Amino acid sequence: MTAPWFVPVGERPEGRVRLYAFPNAGGGPASLTGPAAAFPPEVEVWSVNLPGRQARLAEPPRDDLDGLVEDLARDLLATARPPYALFGYCSGALLAYLVCRRLTELSAPGGPSPAPGRPASGPSPGAGSRAGSAPGPAAEHPPLPERLLVGSFAAPDVALLLRRLPSLPSWLFWEQLIELGGVPAEVAEREALRPILEPALRADFGMLAGYRHVPAPPLPVPITVLYGGRDRSVSRGGLLGWRRQSVHRPSLRELDASHWLAEEAPDRLAAAITEEIGCVWATA
Repeated sequence: MTAPWFVPVGERPEGRVRLYAFPNAGGGPASLTGPAAAFPPEVEVWSVNLPGRQARLAEPPRDDLDGLVEDLARDLLATARPPYALFGYCSGALLAYLVCRRLTELSAPGGPSPAPGRPASGPSPGAGSRAGSAPGPAAEHPPLPERLLVGSFAAPDVALLLRRLPSLPSWLFWEQLIELGGVPAEVAEREALRPILEPALRADFGMLAGYRHVPAPPLPVPITVLYGGRDRSVSRGGLLGWRRQSVHRPSLRELDASHWLAEEAPDRLAAAITEEIGCVWATA
């Protein structure tokens, strides 16, 4: 059986709005357990479940960004239950943004068809509805996300991407990655796990390295930009650049943290996201 593209992070029977989260490079659903536990019962967190890590460790990691975006967008298009929002964390912000853009394209009347040779992916088992529930109208006419939230990442047209990193030998790969703050402190300190984590990290940074921004119309989806007040890796201009990616004025939320919001300030991160999507679940 094919593994689902999205899995719940903790059970929320009372969940009224679903937050689809995209972790940082090399991360999986377990990396979001801290923030997920801090959300109120109304918010149900689901994480992208990429191959090459955690429950899908035995599978080779994906290294084709366009194909991955297509698969994730079509899975959400078929299974997302409204109201919902997308949250991309660190490098996951780029993936969330690209998925949101592809959702916009696919949802438009007469929108483009899948890339040649790439069939539309059907609903993943367990990914879009509660166990035992029948597909509702959302499966036939799924709306766009109510909001795109991005954390600790510059706008895609100005983001500084580590293009040489994926091609470095293992010892230099880790040296550079740690020096540049590309992984949380607890990951950097656990050397014994590096052989297990490295394939997914290389694949994720490889997809980032190959990204070339293509200008496109602003999204019809509001964007919230979350960042740490002590983060020196993202400039103010890079954060403000997200205003070019939406027809709506972006909301900027500063948290008392460095780059690693989910690790250092999970409660504050969850509270800020809840406030930003509060207008959604309050009326859901």
